[in-house]
Amino acid sequence: MKERLNRTIKRGDAKTGLAKKRVAQAEMLLPTEAGVLEAEGMERTDRFTQQRIAAEVDLQTQQKAYDVKLDQLGPYRAAFTSNGRRLLLGGKKGHIAIARWDGFHILQELQLKETVRDLTFLRDETMYAVAQHKNLYIYDTRGVELHCLRNHRPQVNRIQFLHYHWLLATVGSTGVLRYLDVSTGANVSEMPTRLGSCDCMRANPWSGVMHLGHANGNVTLWSPNMHEPLVKMLCHKGAVTEIAINRSGSYMATAGQDGSLKVWDVRMYRPLHSYSTPRPVHSLDISDRGMIAAAHGGHVQIYKDGLSSRAHRPYMAHRLPGAEVECLRFCPFEDVLGIGHSKGYSSMLVPGAGEPNFDAFEANPFQTRMQRRESEVVSLLEKLPAETIVLDPAAINTVDRSQGERKREMASERAARIAEIKANKKAKKKTRGRSKASKLAIKKESNILDEKREKHREQLNRMRAEAKAKRDRKKGVAPAKAEWSALDRFKRPQAQPSAAMKSTAPPPESVEAHTCLASRLGFVRGKSSTRAEASLPIPRSAEKKVQCDQDGRRRFASRPITPHICSRCDEPPWSLQQ
Repeated sequence: MKERLNRTIKRGDAKTGLAKKRVAQAEMLLPTEAGVLEAEGMERTDRFTQQRIAAEVDLQTQQKAYDVKLDQLGPYRAAFTSNGRRLLLGGKKGHIAIARWDGFHILQELQLKETVRDLTFLRDETMYAVAQHKNLYIYDTRGVELHCLRNHRPQVNRIQFLHYHWLLATVGSTGVLRYLDVSTGANVSEMPTRLGSCDCMRANPWSGVMHLGHANGNVTLWSPNMHEPLVKMLCHKGAVTEIAINRSGSYMATAGQDGSLKVWDVRMYRPLHSYSTPRPVHSLDISDRGMIAAAHGGHVQIYKDGLSSRAHRPYMAHRLPGAEVECLRFCPFEDVLGIGHSKGYSSMLVPGAGEPNFDAFEANPFQTRMQRRESEVVSLLEKLPAETIVLDPAAINTVDRSQGERKREMASERAARIAEIKANKKAKKKTRGRSKASKLAIKKESNILDEKREKHREQLNRMRAEAKAKRDRKKGVAPAKAEWSALDRFKRPQAQPSAAMKSTAPPPESVEAHTCLASRLGFVRGKSSTRAEASLPIPRSAEKKVQCDQDGRRRFASRPITPHICSRCDEPPWSLQQ
């Protein structure tokens, strides 16, 4: 089984390499190059008028630039076939017309007498779908009603057809996206977007994913296989008015009510650059060669090379006086832009917009009736199922890994992501009432080391040292001798006691045995005296402090000091009088 799978993979790789080689060889047979406008000197291409361009081209190209006046039944919406041979026009008041757009030769005309909101061709010009007042209808080239789809009620705003899947996608006022298989007539899926009414939808030509624009500024990507959006992008601050996607499906242009036009990289889901317009853009389209056409009011601007890089000024500009543009569509494989507006339809020449080299097996602008029938049968046989509509169509032909391996890989990625989030997460500060201005000011002041705070700290340290020394004395522990330092020789020597102090001092043995306040001040034990009787003047600190008591606490008193009994000598009281 494994060998067979390997052979299949090698065979597929060989076919892919051969196809790439043939494509490279075919490019040598397509020497046609697209031409663009080039200005000389101080001229600018956006100031070239259609009359001036038509006067410089050949007669066949001159017939492609014209204006059709239909001011009674507008505004008009336009649609081209995939090969660019037919044009479908639909007026809002019920007028339908099929024409050959080169020279505008009308082939079939119809009056529906109902409101027409949108229309599109199906596989080719033989059938087309019209979103009318309440229902969705399908007609043929003769104007015969083929189907009336009542399950798309109450109102369909936009229609898109997927050529490779034969699916008709509709979205309306209820915000429900529906897929209808045109080949079998079966309803494939029905998904509510839950984002309100939607009148902006465009299909990705590469992957078949539907892009919907909503009133809250979001753009959602949908597939008929999932009932939730594949991607949800916030593109504008206001409602999204129009969406356009290029041919390769790599770039998306969006316009919103905020007056901006943004270009997005669909592969990375990030904005590349944006343009500002004087009025909100309500119609967009991207040509085969990457030109962006935007319409606001009666003005049409075209930007060249505006996808990968930002264009500094418009490549071309066109004005429709007194008209409001409703729809813009580039004609495939032609340098023509179709403009549907309130006064009819206009065809605008845009040199360099169309792809000059086409694949006849994909879309042949010169196909005959027999070739059209054969291509229809081949397309029906090669119809892709709805399950192939994914974000990356290139992953369809790859080998899928086992489900367990994918789950383990996803679990490891999730664990790594959670660990990274926890590492970068800041600890939450749970403070209830601690973030007030007064609390923050107090906390800020507490971090400042001022002189007052230092003095208080020194006093506390001194009191603790004295208390510890007293506890050591009670326990009979000898005080620890301070270690000698080299800086001690710079200390100021203590003053020697005077002769009077020596004569009045108590005997040495009594001083060593007892050091109360009276003995330190020179009083004789057992005898009370006044300040005048003392031979040594009493310092002012001694007038306020008296150190004696059984518990060893300091007491503060003001003058005069009341008689006090020494707890160590148990002698009669002595007093100090001023």
